Amino acid sequence: MIAVIADDITGAAEIAGVCLRWGIPVSFSLDAKPANGAEVMVIATDTRSMTEENALKETDRIASELLEMGVTWIFKKSDSVMRGHVAAELKVLAQKLNKKKMLLAPANPYTGRSITDGIYYVKGLPLNETSFKDDPTFPAFSANVKDLLREEELSVAYGKFSEEEDLQEGFNIPDSETMLDLYAWASLMDSTVLPGGSAAFFEMCLKRNFPEWMRGQEPDPLSFVGNSLMIAGSSHQNSKDFVEKAVEKGVHLSEMPEPLMEEVFNPVGMDAWVYDVAEGLNEGDRVIMAYGKKKVKFSDYPAVLKKRTAKAVARVIEEVPVRELLLEGGATTCAVIEELALGALIPMQELSPGVVRLKVMDRDMVLTIKPGSYPWPEAVYKYFEIQKPVV
Repeated sequence: MIAVIADDITGAAEIAGVCLRWGIPVSFSLDAKPANGAEVMVIATDTRSMTEENALKETDRIASELLEMGVTWIFKKSDSVMRGHVAAELKVLAQKLNKKKMLLAPANPYTGRSITDGIYYVKGLPLNETSFKDDPTFPAFSANVKDLLREEELSVAYGKFSEEEDLQEGFNIPDSETMLDLYAWASLMDSTVLPGGSAAFFEMCLKRNFPEWMRGQEPDPLSFVGNSLMIAGSSHQNSKDFVEKAVEKGVHLSEMPEPLMEEVFNPVGMDAWVYDVAEGLNEGDRVIMAYGKKKVKFSDYPAVLKKRTAKAVARVIEEVPVRELLLEGGATTCAVIEELALGALIPMQELSPGVVRLKVMDRDMVLTIKPGSYPWPEAVYKYFEIQKPVV
């Protein structure tokens, strides 16, 4: 068995989706729990939403548990645009696993994310000229990968590496424009190297280092059933466009009431939101919950609003059972799963790279989750009876 430690839950689901695509038995959990028959164990830590101090403690704890289980081949799934405590968490793992070199390949050609001459591009634009510059927690202040890593202790090499000897002690961030590039970097790993980065790089690591596992399989038929509640937890334009089109088609949109967006919790605002969403589900079968348009700037507001959203979702589901729960954004997804105390999740279907459906154990509920910056796939557009734009 090998293990993948992801710093948010949508990234973990993206890894599970890679395994589903290739027919590799995979387990998915919020902790290091072995699963019978799984060849890949995916662990979602949500450390991206923590303080750096707490993130490092959690990474160290998970790594210790994996080593006690005898798992030594570990991949560190980080955000594809390098948000979070990427360098710090990799250093903790490298020390724990006695690795001198870290090979970090965050690029994901599937989604138009590439690195050329050490500059990160999203569909041809430098990262700091995209909507990632407005990220509330880890804004892209630069497109240079060395700047984005935020590392001052160890050396950081970037560019192209032709053989293992080119990798230096410390961080190595290779230029990556295609999947073939990522496959080439996956061939550079030896016992001294800790791999990390995007789900696309993980896929190439599997192909290079575990080819016997790559059986491939036909996707399951789409099985959206019953009513649905979507939590639009991302500020990315992809999310805004989807919500706008859904509303045009008559889908009920329920935005967080302004009183609930103040620093001091307002129970009246919570009651009003829960009532509106529950009424929407009773009158129709599709509802979208989203943040309101009010500008919020109090301390730690992203985490506070996500927690309030999760509590509202839990109260809604107590009143109106929901079969299909669609979640976007790692922190929002993790907050909802923890609030609902869902326990084990079974990866069951990959709708597109990064968009994965998971069955909830012991409950008639299916989660469909994706990173906030990824678009919903055509299957979800069809489910909401709207036309996906041609890009």
